[in-house]
Amino acid sequence: MKGFLLALTIISLAVPIALPLQVQAADTDSVLFDPVDIRAIMHENTSTSLMVDARANNVGSLSMSSLSIGIESLELEVIAVRVDNETANGETILRDDYTEITVTLPKVLEANSSVWLHLALVASDLQSPLVIAQDASHVSGDFLFYVRPLSVFANFTFTAVLPPYASLSNDYVVTLFPHSDSNFTDGQSLIFVWDVPLLQPGQERVFIIKYQLPNISTVQAQSSFLGSLLYGALGVIAGLALAFGGPRVIERLKRLGAVKYVGVTAEEEEVLATIREKGGSCTQKELYSLFDMSQSKMSLILTNLEQRGLIRRLKEGRENVVHLMEPKQAG
Repeated sequence: MKGFLLALTIISLAVPIALPLQVQAADTDSVLFDPVDIRAIMHENTSTSLMVDARANNVGSLSMSSLSIGIESLELEVIAVRVDNETANGETILRDDYTEITVTLPKVLEANSSVWLHLALVASDLQSPLVIAQDASHVSGDFLFYVRPLSVFANFTFTAVLPPYASLSNDYVVTLFPHSDSNFTDGQSLIFVWDVPLLQPGQERVFIIKYQLPNISTVQAQSSFLGSLLYGALGVIAGLALAFGGPRVIERLKRLGAVKYVGVTAEEEEVLATIREKGGSCTQKELYSLFDMSQSKMSLILTNLEQRGLIRRLKEGRENVVHLMEPKQAG
């Protein structure tokens, strides 16, 4: 009996005891997204399709059951989620200024392993409503997209696809920020591409595009005018009336459709002129050093200009950079 117990003890010591696998939910500090590709496709109804493709690398010591990624939109709809080409579940959590998407992984992601993540999304708050441009033959729109990653982004590429037949706006001093690394067209849409080698949590990038589209109502009015010439004397009279009255109508449309611009003080104009001379953007620190006024007064001037949409201040690293957003003045 003692020999049997001794043998049993030896066997039990020789057989390893299976410990429970340690698995954690999304841990943004333990994930490296490399590479990352985000493609924004703008539509004429001002909604934006976002396609996110990234390889998620588990650089931590524990296995993971989910991944989290933040998108700078508060009006976001998840259309599809795939992990390694397998359909997955994605839940959204609305934060203060972004939407967090938590993806439940079909399989546990082991340490030092990776999966490919694909998200198809639609955002309705990345573009502004279209307004009539200064020449009345176009309508103007803005696209603004921030990227503030929850985890490290390496080899990040952002691509912006303008609506079909859109071009950069003629109404603004700065229409594209920052300058793109490349651009091309697919025959219908202008496409701009930016490459960012590394983006750490807490850092941010912003992409701003001001574009214009043909004003369909104007085109239809012109077509109607041409068609009316085919209808005899009454059509000719109506056409002549439109021809003589048209310039006044267009001038009224210009006044109604112009982006709000309520005038500036002499000091404000001096600040705007300085930013123009520097190519449309400069640091707030530069403005402090160039003007003989207190920093608090300069900050107040910049705040007033920003509230009227003439400038925008963006945090880039440790610096506040001031970007000119005012419309060009009609000559």
